[in-house]
Amino acid sequence: MPKIEVNGVDLWHRFQGEGETVVQIGGAVSAHEGYATITPALSQHYRVLDYDHRGYGQSDRPRQTYTFEVWCDDLAGLMKALDIDRAHIHGGSMGSFIAIAFAARYPDKVDKLLLGAGAVARCDQMGIFQFKVWQHIARAYGVASPEMAEELATKAFSRAYLDGPDGGEAIVEATREVVARNASDEVFIDGCQAMIDTDVTGLLSEIACPALVMVGSEDNLTPLDASLPGASARYVAEHLPDARLVVFPGSGHGHYVEQAEESITAILDFLAG
Repeated sequence: MPKIEVNGVDLWHRFQGEGETVVQIGGAVSAHEGYATITPALSQHYRVLDYDHRGYGQSDRPRQTYTFEVWCDDLAGLMKALDIDRAHIHGGSMGSFIAIAFAARYPDKVDKLLLGAGAVARCDQMGIFQFKVWQHIARAYGVASPEMAEELATKAFSRAYLDGPDGGEAIVEATREVVARNASDEVFIDGCQAMIDTDVTGLLSEIACPALVMVGSEDNLTPLDASLPGASARYVAEHLPDARLVVFPGSGHGHYVEQAEESITAILDFLAG
């Protein structure tokens, strides 16, 4: 598998397709696999760069403290190493947290900004407690445990999806397998802490590039509307200077899975507009 050295670590990456470059930032548990349902369609129109950020998947996993600043600087370094001056930056779930921070930190590297699976500029108390619960479960049982998989499934998907033909124990086991391949306890706990601590509300007005904010109407992890002083998808869309908000009716946090075709259409329409 292709790897390249960036800031002292080897990062796994893969290009698919031709055209303008779309860089996809992984989430807290699934790394690049979080985009498996949409990358094939996007790569028919764009050159899609999937990569595993430091600490995840097939990239190096050094023992250190992991922060959004570390991951943002690695992405900038990866783009430089691959001779990418600018790209469309796509982040889903925790990747959307990183994407917002990256667009504020490296505005000259971003053409368009895509924020999926809920976009959060600051957690409300419910969000903070949810990520603390994740940390407790990871410490007690491990991030790749059945207990964690059940917890993640209840936050990633809507009630209707969990009771549907692709839900139930099958989705729990699929979640456990993805996490086991891509995440470790220590890095996952650091990622949760980064999401708890984040507050980029003051930076939103400085992100001038066009942005697409996507969220499921039934997302109970990173919802359309957080309780103040939280700032989630609607707040982010309203406070970015040039943003479009798309809500997927009936979908949970994992709209790339629950409503893959609708997600692909929203992304392609935005990029082509």
